[in-house]
Amino acid sequence: MLDKAGYVYAPKNDAFHRLRWREHYPEDEWSELSGTIDAAVSRGLEFIFGISPWQFRSGDSGTLRSKAERAVDAGAAGVAVLFDDIPERADASLAVRQLQLAEEALEGFDCTIYLCPSIYCMELLDRYDGGEYLAAWRDNIPREWHTFWTGDGVISKELDKNSLTAAQELLGGKPILWDNLLADDYCLRRIYLAGLEGRIPEGYSYFLNPSSCFLVALHSVYMLLKASGVSCGWFPELGDMPEAWKIISGFHHLPWHTDNRTESLLGELKNAVSEGPSEQLIAELRYMSCILGRFIDSLGETEDGFELMSYVADVKKIIGWWEDALELQSPSERISRLTYLMFQRLPFDHPLSMITLLPMTS
Repeated sequence: MLDKAGYVYAPKNDAFHRLRWREHYPEDEWSELSGTIDAAVSRGLEFIFGISPWQFRSGDSGTLRSKAERAVDAGAAGVAVLFDDIPERADASLAVRQLQLAEEALEGFDCTIYLCPSIYCMELLDRYDGGEYLAAWRDNIPREWHTFWTGDGVISKELDKNSLTAAQELLGGKPILWDNLLADDYCLRRIYLAGLEGRIPEGYSYFLNPSSCFLVALHSVYMLLKASGVSCGWFPELGDMPEAWKIISGFHHLPWHTDNRTESLLGELKNAVSEGPSEQLIAELRYMSCILGRFIDSLGETEDGFELMSYVADVKKIIGWWEDALELQSPSERISRLTYLMFQRLPFDHPLSMITLLPMTS
């Protein structure tokens, strides 16, 4: 059961969060953001205000303090200072400078403090030989402060208890989990819609980094509440077609694979190329295509629905291609049609696909 709910505001595409972090928000933007803080607090959420001090210098602590104070005065229950993805050599001196900045800026703050180190998972520890950095981080971070950690990888397949115990030893305390499983800001036109049952380790605070697409992020909240044992109905903001969400979830399940239902369907499609399709398979494809078509039509009337439309249209188009190919009589015709669609037609829809198909030249 979910004990306490919180929200971390830390979008990298907010210029005043990262690239222009030294500047205060313009009044109109701050009015909107402080209204969001008020709305979160009124709903019982802990609003955590994130700042990413990009290319910080000595003497920046006063600027950081001023910005954090403004957020706390507006109702934020916590402050997160984020040093992830900062292009500097991750050695002991960097960890010491980062923590010194944060301590000087946040001295005397009566709120929860979260930090994200530059080495925030085992993958980065190995890639950048970050043992020295984490040792200095462990030795210098105030004991009451909290450290974000994403697991074995930047996007972790599992949040394994043994690995998290090792992380606790590296960090000198139990980490706060920042799960990138359903984030999609690092890849080409993908979204991830998997369920989170069994994903959240017991005894750890857990934050989920969602999609930048509003409806997909809202779907992630729905899945997170279900996985946390919260009883809730289908969110009406997601529309009235949960079956359409199930279909696109199957194709946009996880970074590594589809869901079981879709994996089984793909196996049937592969067999149907050589053996011919069953009436049941054709009926299923037509049903899925119909559901997705109706869903696409409804998205124009849904708030921020146009953001999601291209992802749904992609799945519908692929299903239509399979229908098209399986209507042909012989295996050779079906293979020829799919080869054309995937290797000649697809690059027209996705120009980057053609680039990946070009032979390597010296």
